[in-house]
Amino acid sequence: MSTTATMEKPPTADNAVFSVDGLWKVFGPKADRVPEDAELSALAPADLRAQTGCTAAVRDVSFDVRKGEVFVVMGLSGSGKSTLVRCLTRLIEPTAGTICIDGEDVRAMDKARLRELRRHRAAMVFQHFGLLPHRTVLDNVAYGLEIQGVGKAERRARAAEVVAKVGLEGMEQRKPSQLSGGQQQRV
Repeated sequence: MSTTATMEKPPTADNAVFSVDGLWKVFGPKADRVPEDAELSALAPADLRAQTGCTAAVRDVSFDVRKGEVFVVMGLSGSGKSTLVRCLTRLIEPTAGTICIDGEDVRAMDKARLRELRRHRAAMVFQHFGLLPHRTVLDNVAYGLEIQGVGKAERRARAAEVVAKVGLEGMEQRKPSQLSGGQQQRV
């Protein structure tokens, strides 16, 4: 019996902490054939839809993000930004490509490992904020720590620090409906 061990490089300024290569998300019948077929993958969006009934929301995206780097995804409405970001943590299953965080293959993760990734290593801010309307500002900010199992006193103290950093001190007990759109976004 033999065993194989793999060594993962720790992230440095020179290697990617987050690496995406050839990522596709295609919606429609037999979507997996689109990235595999050079002729189909080269079609314009309208032609692809007419010929296959498929829509390529994310089309052959590749990038690396290094430790300490700020990376921004920008584009017009409907260009696939949210779909791309949801694919990165498999909130939406990608059709093709690779996604690695610290050298670990995100597409190979089982449900338990994905849950761990989403709780502790990768997160996203939804464009519609995703605030829980029945919770206060402080409890909404502390929610991620609650999911991680952090005790109530610690999570509320840490959340209070963050609330102050974003200029919402004094609003900790307000509900989302009592805030402006900009304030909700900061929460």
